[in-house]
Amino acid sequence: MLALLRPRQWVKNVFVLIIPLAVDPAALLHHIAWALATLATFTAASAAVYVLNDWLDRKQDRLHPVKRHRPLASGQVGPLGALLLGVGCLTTLAVCGALLPPAVQAVTAAYVLLNLAYCLALKHFPLVDVSVIAIGFALRALAGCLVVSAPFNPALIISMYCACLLMALGKRRHELVTANLQERAAAQRPALTGYSVSLLDQLMALLLAATLISYELFVLSAPHPHAAVLAVVTMPLAIFALCRYLQLIAMHRGSEEPGHDVLTDAPLVINAVLWLISLTVSRIP
Repeated sequence: MLALLRPRQWVKNVFVLIIPLAVDPAALLHHIAWALATLATFTAASAAVYVLNDWLDRKQDRLHPVKRHRPLASGQVGPLGALLLGVGCLTTLAVCGALLPPAVQAVTAAYVLLNLAYCLALKHFPLVDVSVIAIGFALRALAGCLVVSAPFNPALIISMYCACLLMALGKRRHELVTANLQERAAAQRPALTGYSVSLLDQLMALLLAATLISYELFVLSAPHPHAAVLAVVTMPLAIFALCRYLQLIAMHRGSEEPGHDVLTDAPLVINAVLWLISLTVSRIP
């Protein structure tokens, strides 16, 4: 049952905390209880989406070399058990969501509806599928800023969206290479028929540039007396993070779980810690 909720994927929800921390650490600390409630809400929402997605994809997952071991695809959890688990997630979502401000409730509802549409139809359309995933991250970040009354920085949200879209395309690239080796691309994920390795490489290069440009705009627009210095100091960290991820994908060392790759790759973890410390310290009065 726990595996069906995909706890390893819950790390995605920390964007609820990370973006406010980068923008306004004082606001996050002042409203930490609200932020944690929002984190719990999105965790319950994403868990419910995972249960629904696995239930709908259980037949296709049986054809996949890795996904066939998922609880529903392997038969370890039955359809009824999955349904009860999904109801439990929705109940938790409703209870936690009721504690949040109306604006955050609206963002959470948009996240749930978007992912419901993804599970039912949007995941079958190339480019739309990865766009929905990236928008989900943007909604997490937006909810985190709203709940702690942190300033909304469009450049940061755009940069994060582009970076998440880059990672989603990297995941599709890994899936495509694996599926092509087995000649099962269409069966494993219909959207893969709309991609090619060369197309994905070009799109990822484009998004790398878009991520870096929007990130620099975010840092330079910060209310900091030395914003220009901060932009120069953190730019190498931003470039290294993106290039390291592309290296993992190109060398076929990346998996189908980009979040897991980021958290288990030592160079990326060290780089992320230094990066976040630089952004956070610069905004503490």
